[in-house]
Amino acid sequence: MDALTGLMSGSQIEGAITKRILSGAGSKHGFAVVVLGIDRFRHLNELLGYCAGDEALLEIASRLQAWPGCRAVARLGGDEFCVLLDAVSDIREALKSAEALLRIFSRQLRLGSRDVFLTASAGLSVYPVDGQDAVSLLRQASRAMIKTKRRGGNAVEGATEPPVLSPEQRYRLETALRLALEQEEFILRFQPEVDCDGQFAGCEVLLSWYHPELGNVEADTFIRLAEEIGVILPIGAWVLWQACAQAKLWLDAGIDIPRIAVNVSPLQFADPGFVSTVTAVLDSTGLPGDRLELELTESSVMRDLDEAAGRMRALRELGITFAIDDFGVGYSPLTYLHRLPVDVVKIDRTFIAQITKPSGSLPLVQTITVLAHRQGFQVVAEGVETQEEVDLVRAVQCDRMQGYFFGAPLFTDEFEAILRKPDHFARLSHANDRSN
Repeated sequence: MDALTGLMSGSQIEGAITKRILSGAGSKHGFAVVVLGIDRFRHLNELLGYCAGDEALLEIASRLQAWPGCRAVARLGGDEFCVLLDAVSDIREALKSAEALLRIFSRQLRLGSRDVFLTASAGLSVYPVDGQDAVSLLRQASRAMIKTKRRGGNAVEGATEPPVLSPEQRYRLETALRLALEQEEFILRFQPEVDCDGQFAGCEVLLSWYHPELGNVEADTFIRLAEEIGVILPIGAWVLWQACAQAKLWLDAGIDIPRIAVNVSPLQFADPGFVSTVTAVLDSTGLPGDRLELELTESSVMRDLDEAAGRMRALRELGITFAIDDFGVGYSPLTYLHRLPVDVVKIDRTFIAQITKPSGSLPLVQTITVLAHRQGFQVVAEGVETQEEVDLVRAVQCDRMQGYFFGAPLFTDEFEAILRKPDHFARLSHANDRSN
């Protein structure tokens, strides 16, 4: 038994997993093992001392034990815990349960006279897919947790990933990716954002990669690989420079670009030279800072709120605005964000896709919008694809919309042609109004 928390020890949870395997023999249901690591826990100890750190671990242990889906809980040592989840049918169900488990961190911890906000990285393995014995399952879950931390934390990763690439394909892709900038194989696309009156409000920049032999490579694939092999920083800097340079060209040509939004990788944002990189890009391109919006993920800012706030405030002095992208898929309540100079919350497309369905996400979207407005944030609905979704997004008073209803991401010349059409987006967004 763990001396501090009273939870199972590592050897005891290993025994519990073994017992679960033996007792479930022949069952059609598997189960999941989740390993949790508290993000940047060392900084809590340095700030408040080890006694406060122990208090935090006790509170986390209590919350884990109280969570209804836990079959057994252990402290593996330091700031790492292990949770044995009840029967799950597949990896998707296991991920859903682990995501719900991470919400125990949505409430602040009261340590002495301070309110402390913590996040965690989680990795999970599923029996029997990821291992048929306790040691293998724990090892796989721990490896997945470490991978989550490297990608910014405050999320969950499964040990099993779809076998998209063979070892040979991965080698070829990795080699090609290292040369893609030099070979000028990257290209930008632009997707419009529209306000609820149908007026053009700006655009988001998306990166595409077409390799002469490999063909078009999915962004999710090559961005993740770029982070893993350490080339995301030069790629991110290139995207930022190209986007700002293009926006300045449009402005000089008399095409108004209210804002151009550029996605920032968690590793890019965490780089000590990030602020100076952005400053240099604005200086060299001549783009006014108030035309640039940087899109950050929840994990980018939640890993260290004070550090994130400092970098954001330094860039805010240049006029740059900040958006929290894919809001809702992480575990950070809006109350965390008041500590940061955030301007915009972008509601993830998965919620907008459910907004028209009975018992769907409309109440949640409305609640996020109301709470965001109370804190002075603007709200963007991502993934708007139908007139019905447009109408409902307007009804809950989101400020801006983005999605295929207003246009797919387009290459520079195609997007510019659209921008030169007066009231193009207004005609789209009000087409249903005229038909009624």
